[in-house]
Amino acid sequence: MSLARFVKALAVFAGASCVVFACSSSPSSSSSTEALAPSHTPVEPALPEPSADTDAERAPVIPGVDASSAPDALPDAGVIGTGGKGGLACTRMDDLGGGRTSCVVKVGSVELRIVAGMSTPANGGVPLRLGLYVHGDGAVAHLDNSVLVAMLPWADAVHGLAVSALAPNGCAWWLAPSYDCSGSETPADGVNANAAALATALDALAQAYDLRTDGVRYYSASGGSIFLTSEWIPMHGGTHPGVFALICGGVVSGAPYAWNTNDAALRARNPTWFTYGSEDGLRPQIEETTAAYRARGLSVTVKVIANQGHCTFDVHGEAMGIWSANP
Repeated sequence: MSLARFVKALAVFAGASCVVFACSSSPSSSSSTEALAPSHTPVEPALPEPSADTDAERAPVIPGVDASSAPDALPDAGVIGTGGKGGLACTRMDDLGGGRTSCVVKVGSVELRIVAGMSTPANGGVPLRLGLYVHGDGAVAHLDNSVLVAMLPWADAVHGLAVSALAPNGCAWWLAPSYDCSGSETPADGVNANAAALATALDALAQAYDLRTDGVRYYSASGGSIFLTSEWIPMHGGTHPGVFALICGGVVSGAPYAWNTNDAALRARNPTWFTYGSEDGLRPQIEETTAAYRARGLSVTVKVIANQGHCTFDVHGEAMGIWSANP
């Protein structure tokens, strides 16, 4: 099913099912679901107001992200980085607890929340592995920073840069930037504007931080997985490849791919891992997507969690497990 057909069927599906369309990525709690079906108002769609001590000129330094070390300092000469330097100027710093903070910055229409893994003498000067979270509708795990907290152990273990990206409309990656988050309409992003905005943000990260060039680690939940499978991978899998932890979501793209999926080496740089509950109402769309990806020769790994519905399991834990298995 193409994204356009999926959107047209949305109202009928929502009326016939109690399944939500985008999940909280907080572990297994129905009360923390990121958004109800689009006929309802997504939870907390608006950005929080900056704190009173916002100081864009101060440009705080995030531990471990200033990539000014000389290339010959790399302990692993096989790791190639983008060579980015200087970091991004934070508009504010958010407290993540335990003495850790995130840098909040806006690149174009996309808000990024960034935290680096702890630096050690062993990894000093080594390019950072970018880990990117693409939220579900409502963006709760982004707005309350719970996803960054969940990503910290991974970032510390692999010398990673954990980043959560907020959709241009403030609530849903798979819906148009003009979407008002009210749920009154569900305009799909038919011109790939969100993908273009995210590409701009990733390019800015690559210029500001020395990031590994051998692939991003992607984690998406529900509506974020719909966006990655229908828009991002077809458009940008060739330029921004990586390991995709696609949790409880997926829709077949009706658009032609912008990169050569006949290139086996490039396909190998975009392995996909689909995880969903056996009772998920989006299971038919997800399984159409896995079949379409396999038909293109992409690597597809599927995990179906028995007796679970839409994002009712520990989605953070499942995604970080995939990342940890693919450092």
